[in-house]
Amino acid sequence: MYSTVHDAGEVDDVLQDICVRVISKIDTLREPERFRPWLAVLARRQALRYRQQSAKKPVRLSKDMAETRCDESAPRLLENMERQEKYRQILGAIRMLPEKYREVFMLNYSSDLTYAQIAEILDIPVTTVQIRLVRARRMIYDRVTSPERKQVRET
Repeated sequence: MYSTVHDAGEVDDVLQDICVRVISKIDTLREPERFRPWLAVLARRQALRYRQQSAKKPVRLSKDMAETRCDESAPRLLENMERQEKYRQILGAIRMLPEKYREVFMLNYSSDLTYAQIAEILDIPVTTVQIRLVRARRMIYDRVTSPERKQVRET
């Protein structure tokens, strides 16, 4: 979900939209044992719709986002900032993945789906899921640990 929407704050809105769609479309499910892949496809489509709609809206910064506060717990804040920076690097690397790799990566790590279920959702062979997942991991690793990134941080 996050891989499509790109905003953790908006994921809740998308999930609400998905719940409404599930309720209104549940009667179209012909095979109850295939609920999970059906739901995943429905969620993916709804997230893509949401992303297209939100791309048209202007982004506004809240007052909290614009202000930076500092208190006496600076060491803990510094540690949290470093951790958040690492998360940002990883999320940035995930965002930079080509969509076909990002989809497989996010379905695997955020949905607890088997390779077979991911293959069914994306309508690709299981071996393709495995290959894309390996390549996605490698691209993320390379992006986060690249020498250029380390040189930029050191200077």
